[in-house]
Amino acid sequence: MKYLISIILITLALNSFSQDFAQYESIPMSTAAEYRRAEPQVALAADFVYNVPIEKTNLNRKNALSFIIKWMRGTSDYAFVVDESLKKITYNDQDLASVYFACLAKSALQKGKDADRDEIRTYSYILFATYCENPDNNYVPKGEMKRLVDAKNKGQMKEFLETKKAK
Repeated sequence: MKYLISIILITLALNSFSQDFAQYESIPMSTAAEYRRAEPQVALAADFVYNVPIEKTNLNRKNALSFIIKWMRGTSDYAFVVDESLKKITYNDQDLASVYFACLAKSALQKGKDADRDEIRTYSYILFATYCENPDNNYVPKGEMKRLVDAKNKGQMKEFLETKKAK
């Protein structure tokens, strides 16, 4: 009996602390006000993506990313521009690029609507490099990503990104 009660309590605890990623489908986003109301859920989704390793089979991660991208495409409060540097740094790796989108949404929401676009971009790449250098995230930096991580660690992110714009 004790064993059964323990299992029930653990199950209830896990369910109460986990996020329900199916909820994203029920969050309306068709007006500017609805996009603004969705921002706390976008922040949670971005945090989730940022804190889990890259896994192609993780359905919760995919749902969170879809929600983030839908919000980024529709919000009128932020202008998200993804330049060619992302393509160069990630070598067109969609799983890796999706982490950057989560970093970009996270940065925009943390910095606020009045933040400079370059400030958001730089901070996004700092978050991105931090994510990629963590071995627990199923990614080993190489090539341009390794140079991005090195630039972050040397405090030269802005300069590094400027070289990516020029090329």
